[in-house]
Amino acid sequence: MPLCLFRTSSLAIVLTPTFLSVKNLEISSDGGTRSSRAMDDDLREMRLSLLMEIERRKQAEEALENWQTEWMNLSHHLSRVALSLPYPSIAENADDSSVDPGAELCQQITVSQLVAAAIARGLAHAEVESEMETVIAAKNFEIARLSDRVQYYEAANREMSQRNQEAIGKYFCHCN
Repeated sequence: MPLCLFRTSSLAIVLTPTFLSVKNLEISSDGGTRSSRAMDDDLREMRLSLLMEIERRKQAEEALENWQTEWMNLSHHLSRVALSLPYPSIAENADDSSVDPGAELCQQITVSQLVAAAIARGLAHAEVESEMETVIAAKNFEIARLSDRVQYYEAANREMSQRNQEAIGKYFCHCN
């Protein structure tokens, strides 16, 4: 399918898959004709310009493809640490700042750091609580042992006190 790239009142440049052609449509408005050599020179210049533009576009497309590949690789590596990047897109207007991948990534990192700090505090708290439970159990055992010992001493003290009072009572009864 031919593609018309340039058209004036007297000249049309048509690009087909195999070659670039120039068609003389009509004689110029002043009645004169341009020399064939001048038209060939113009044609060569336009052809060279067109080929240079095609090469620039190919390079731009290749650079874009490389950039998208690198973006996807970065996204894949970040996904391993629970971070994500949006799929790369080319914005139609340059004022579209609603999605800033850098700001979004920074926000994800900040949230990840806060979550990691909270988890670390929770683990430290659980570890201290576990250690304290062991210490509390040992202290409770010691308290129970000491409480039993106090009860034994109190019972022994009551019994000895009762014996002493009985002995004193017998002593005073014999003395009278």
